[in-house]
Amino acid sequence: MKRPLAANRRLPRLIRNQVLWTRAAKFLRRPVAWVTSGAPVEVLLAHGIVPFYPENHAAICAARDFSRDLSGRAEELGWSQDLCSYFRVDVGSQDTARTPLGSLTPPDLVLVCNNICGTVQNWFRVTADRYGVPFLFVDTPFSDDPSSESDVAYVRDQLVEVGRAAARIARRTYDERRILAVARRSMEALRLWAEVLETGRHRPAPFTSFDAFVHMVPIVNIRGTRRAIRYYRMLLEELRERTAAGVAAVEPERARVVWDNIAIWPLHRSLKRFFNEEGVALVADTYTGAWSVSQMVDESDPVGGLARAYTDILLNHGAEHRVRVVSRLVQEYGASGFILHSNRSCKRYSLGQYRVEREVSQKTGAVGVVIEADMADPRLTDFDSLRQRLAPFFEVVRGGT
Repeated sequence: MKRPLAANRRLPRLIRNQVLWTRAAKFLRRPVAWVTSGAPVEVLLAHGIVPFYPENHAAICAARDFSRDLSGRAEELGWSQDLCSYFRVDVGSQDTARTPLGSLTPPDLVLVCNNICGTVQNWFRVTADRYGVPFLFVDTPFSDDPSSESDVAYVRDQLVEVGRAAARIARRTYDERRILAVARRSMEALRLWAEVLETGRHRPAPFTSFDAFVHMVPIVNIRGTRRAIRYYRMLLEELRERTAAGVAAVEPERARVVWDNIAIWPLHRSLKRFFNEEGVALVADTYTGAWSVSQMVDESDPVGGLARAYTDILLNHGAEHRVRVVSRLVQEYGASGFILHSNRSCKRYSLGQYRVEREVSQKTGAVGVVIEADMADPRLTDFDSLRQRLAPFFEVVRGGT
């Protein structure tokens, strides 16, 4: 029987410790910030502010079967089911104080960046109003092309203002040298995370995106810290050992496919088991790779480096950019197919997927399929429907076997 990753045992402790750190922050008189997953958290860490990520918390709630009731509670409060399920889970958790993490530390401020979607701007405004705390916002221009110098300058000016506001809230002096030190740690963690994801290129793959969906937690939650660097060094060493020993994540590996969009958290284990039974290795995805940016450190202008990195992420570009990214993943990871998750809750991530399916197939010769589900609400996700949609697709990508 295949031995599970040793890192699987360490990750829950890392998550628990971060939650405990937000609680300890209150006793140490350090502010706690609730932040979006794509926010430039380095400007907070540099001034002693402890971050917490409601999106990640919502994913954990969905994976641990809390999201049905929490989403339902949000709807009882008047929020539409058509809204993002992460938002509804978060609102329901705030109202009921229910969470698989024991309890959550209320924020002293919120930091929002709209490089992932427009919903977060309104979501975190609701949170800021609920707790009566400052609302810090970074606007990143959307573009199909690489970010322009004027875009970067526009975002840089905002980051300076956010950094100064954060320093005032933390009763510290704004210091770009500290921001540079944190950005260096983030960059090292991002480099290690990219190497972890690249192990999926090996045949057989020792690590799949089902694993990456789980082990991405540190790069989201604690990037900019030495703990993230230590964790990914350990994980990378373990994966290199598995690669050398020929250990496969999927046995036998009969086909390789790529995933686009957020994981389907309520069905994460069921889908992983189904892929394994079918001999299909999910070797790469667009979601976890969003936290493996190529460069965020500029020694002469640390805030400018952050501005460029956070402006130029996947969801801040359109379908043409997505075609390039998915095509590259298909080719570099040797995939014969790709799956596009049409995610009811994430419109920005899902728009244009039929165009992406058509153009990636034309560019690579790989077979694509679009599946419909939701990232967090189990009422909007049906395993039997997904299995019926994926089974014939798997037969094709396996070459009819």
